[in-house]
Amino acid sequence: MRRLSSGSLISAALVAGFLTTASLVLPWFTIAGKSRSSVDLLSSASALDVIEGGVKVAVIGGWLLAPVLVAAAMLLAASGRHRLAAGLLVPVVASTLLVVAIGLAVDAVDLAWGAFVGAVFALLASACAIMVLATPRTDT
Repeated sequence: MRRLSSGSLISAALVAGFLTTASLVLPWFTIAGKSRSSVDLLSSASALDVIEGGVKVAVIGGWLLAPVLVAAAMLLAASGRHRLAAGLLVPVVASTLLVVAIGLAVDAVDLAWGAFVGAVFALLASACAIMVLATPRTDT
């Protein structure tokens, strides 16, 4: 059986990471019969002061940092630094799956199809990134 190269694994991880961040604007939650994207929900929570202070800055900054991390991972992968690129995808995956888990736990919120799309691509990105990080290093 042929082993996948780290180049093809990181490519798959980057595509999945990109699609995960692209899903942020898809309908993620249905609240009171209206679908909202994760970005809509974040801006509503911010405007209503549901989250405040340092937590507000951390949540909004962390969530909006996901596309930046994926773009940085793409640049690192293009320069041949596959392990660093895979490491940058880990926070994107973790935060996406955390938000989906919170959505599943809250009774008044129903997950919309965008959350499932984001979760599937996040899981794929994490699997590929873990395989890149777990492969032994081959210095040439």
